[in-house]
Amino acid sequence: MQFHIDRQANGVLSGWIVPNNPGGTPHVKVIVNDEEIAVIGPNVNRQDIKDLGLHTTGFVGFHIDDKIVKGIQKADNVQLVEQETGLMVHRHTASPFRIEKRVMFFNLCVVPQIRMRNMASDLFSLTYTNSERITFATISSILINHNAHSQFVMGRNNHNRIAEFLLSREYMRIALLRDPIVELAERLIMIKQISRSSNRKLLENLVSGLENLFGLCETIDLESEESLQDAFTRLRPQQAQAIADPFVRTLVCDQGDAPEERHISMALDRLAEFDAVGVEERIDAFNACVEEVTGRDIFGGYEPYALPGTMELAERLQGIDKVQEYLEFDALLYRELRGVIDTEFGAAAPAPAGGVPQAAQRR
Repeated sequence: MQFHIDRQANGVLSGWIVPNNPGGTPHVKVIVNDEEIAVIGPNVNRQDIKDLGLHTTGFVGFHIDDKIVKGIQKADNVQLVEQETGLMVHRHTASPFRIEKRVMFFNLCVVPQIRMRNMASDLFSLTYTNSERITFATISSILINHNAHSQFVMGRNNHNRIAEFLLSREYMRIALLRDPIVELAERLIMIKQISRSSNRKLLENLVSGLENLFGLCETIDLESEESLQDAFTRLRPQQAQAIADPFVRTLVCDQGDAPEERHISMALDRLAEFDAVGVEERIDAFNACVEEVTGRDIFGGYEPYALPGTMELAERLQGIDKVQEYLEFDALLYRELRGVIDTEFGAAAPAPAGGVPQAAQRR
C-alpha cells in the first residue's frame, strides 16, 4: 500500500491511497475525536497516479471536507485509517503535548516493546511500530509524508534501505541495543512459543525475518545444553544467516550481505551520527539522551522486560562456541558501545581500549 496526503488546511483533507492490489479500490475510515464516524471510498480520479503505473484506473483520490464528513472542519482530533491494513495515514490533533519532530527509533529487539510504543503514541501525532513488518512501498510513503511533522517510527528496518528517506526528511535517529546473547535467547524463546501456539499463522508476523528459525526451534530443547550444542553445530545456511550479527546487519550491511569484521567500525561510525544511542542495560543513560534531543522524557519510567527463561537460556548459550562465532561482531560492537556509555555516564566499567567514536553522544 502507498499513500500521500497532498493537502491539510482549513478543514480540507486531500490525497490518495493505492491499495496492495493495484487494481483495487481503497477505503478509509474517518475517526473524529476517537469515534469512527464514516468509511468512504475514493471520490477523485488521479490520472497522475495511473500515469505513474501505481494503479490501473487512478480512481484512488480522496477529498474530504464538511460536505463529505460533517463536523470534520472544527474537529480537534481527526484520523484517517486505511481500512484493509488498519494503517493510519493521517492524524491531526489540537493536543499541546505533541513533539513536533520526526523520529526513527531503531529498536533492534524482536520482542515488541509495547510500553515504549504506548509512551510514544501519546506524544506524537503519528506513530508506527514494528516497522520492519511493513512493506517497503508503505514504509517509503510513511517516511516521506510531507504533512507528518510529528511522527515516530519504531522497528528493525535495514538502515541502508531507508537512509535516503531519513536524511531527506531530517529524521532524528535513535537506537537501543542489548546484550546480543540475551537478545538471541529471547528470539529463540519467542519463536518456540509461537511454534507451539494454535494461532501460529497469526503470530508468525511478530518475528518478521526469522521464519527460517521455526524449524530449528521446533526440534531443539532450549533447556538442554547438549541439544543446543548439537543444533548450533548443524545450522543450515539460511538459519545461520537469520542468527548471525543482527545489529551490525541492520545498521550497516546492504540487504543480503554477510557481516564482516570491517563492519564493526562502520557500525560505530554510523551510531556516532545518530542523535541518541543506548543499551537496554543502561536505560537511564538512553532516556537522558532521548530527553535532551527531543525535549521530552519520552520513555521515563520504562523498565526493560525479558520473556521468562531468557536470562537462564542466555547463560547456556554463553558457553557454546558456535553461538560466540555467530555473534562475534555484534558482541564486539556491543562491548565498545557499552564502554562508551559507561564512561560518559560515570559507571564503574572501564573505558574500552582504542579510540571509539562517541556513539552515545548527546546533541
